[in-house]
Amino acid sequence: MVTSPHDNGRCGADGESIAGHSVARVHNNGYVSEENRKRVLDAVEAVGYRPNLQARSLRMQRSYCVGLVLSSARENPFFTHISHAIRTSAMNRGYSMLTVNHGYSSDAEATGVGQFLEHGVDAVVLCHGFDPKNFEPIRAAGLPIIEIERHIIDGSSVIEIDPRAGMIEAVETLHRQGHRKIAFVGGKIPDELAISRPVAAETLRAEAFRNAITAAGLNARDCPIVLGDYNPLDTGDGPPGYRMGKELLDRGGSTAILTGSDVLAAGVLQAIYERGLRVPDDISVIGYDDSIAGFLAPPLTSIAQPYHAIGEEVVRLIEKSMATSDDAVSASVATTLIERLSVGPVRSA
Repeated sequence: MVTSPHDNGRCGADGESIAGHSVARVHNNGYVSEENRKRVLDAVEAVGYRPNLQARSLRMQRSYCVGLVLSSARENPFFTHISHAIRTSAMNRGYSMLTVNHGYSSDAEATGVGQFLEHGVDAVVLCHGFDPKNFEPIRAAGLPIIEIERHIIDGSSVIEIDPRAGMIEAVETLHRQGHRKIAFVGGKIPDELAISRPVAAETLRAEAFRNAITAAGLNARDCPIVLGDYNPLDTGDGPPGYRMGKELLDRGGSTAILTGSDVLAAGVLQAIYERGLRVPDDISVIGYDDSIAGFLAPPLTSIAQPYHAIGEEVVRLIEKSMATSDDAVSASVATTLIERLSVGPVRSA
């Protein structure tokens, strides 16, 4: 748990100690003269005092600690970005955070949930949960659950990440460059998760692509959708997206490939490189989530998920749920296109 440097008092000009309890009296509107109040607040600003977390927790009967569940932080940098955004927003409001990365292991997730309860967390945030049964103890304890993008727990609050605006912008950008044969490479839900996730983020991204193609007046037959597993790097099949990229290149005809994540886009770029093709001279590529796009070659145009806004929404929903007894609520944040160097005009025949 994160602690703050609050124990050392600081003396004023007259030798009077300005310790934590004096600051508490100032903030809690206890009897303090205006002269002393000003001196205390000046010292607070000078030393960066923050209230004692343990004392505040006891007084408010809260831990000011949040549990965060991630699914595959090692394989997908998206989770690093989202974790940082939530941690930063939470820290700015005086919360600490415990994190578990289940790696698609129900046992690892259950162990993490048990640790959350041992530490008395105020709320649990899922990005993304694996086994709904593991969160029954959280629900039984009456703790708020906030899910990001994927909804698998009944009664939880959900922050939707709407892919439509970013997908429309991406297709329109390609259309302006003369592309009429745009393919989509996306992930699919593993069979063991399909029952608990009837409408998944992967499905919504593919649907958003299909709708954007229709809105642009393009022929769906010229714009294939290829879905596959986020296959691990150690299978010998190359990075996620590599096999799907090879499949599209074998078919031929596509002048641009739009992907369902930057990780998938990285695999597509590898397949393109192995064919001796250049991006964007021979084919254009767009990623999704803007997690590693700026580090790829060429720097990748990507549909960005608004990490900061997601982090702020998470903390807002936590504080709202702690302050009221309202039912679970939903919030939505929109995606947008970040343009870099991986999109160019269609190569003339």
